[in-house]
Amino acid sequence: MNLKFYTIASGITLLITVINLPFGYIRSNSPKFSRKKGRCIYIPILISIALRKLLSLSYYLIPFMIAGTIAGQLIGARMKKTKAD
Repeated sequence: MNLKFYTIASGITLLITVINLPFGYIRSNSPKFSRKKGRCIYIPILISIALRKLLSLSYYLIPFMIAGTIAGQLIGARMKKTKAD
């Protein structure tokens, strides 16, 4: 693996994290097992898949994309809780 791979990996992880922030923010206040919560989880995943296909990215980047998705959801939920306090 070379520097180009790590640059792309860090860029796509950051992009996926930023995309997931509003979804995590919205998800944190929705009821458990609701459609709203499900949509806030699955819509960003579909966006990630579309980005990977559109940009012709390697399968090696999938773990970085998953990490970005989880990080964005958690940070977005934490922003909601911090704002409420």
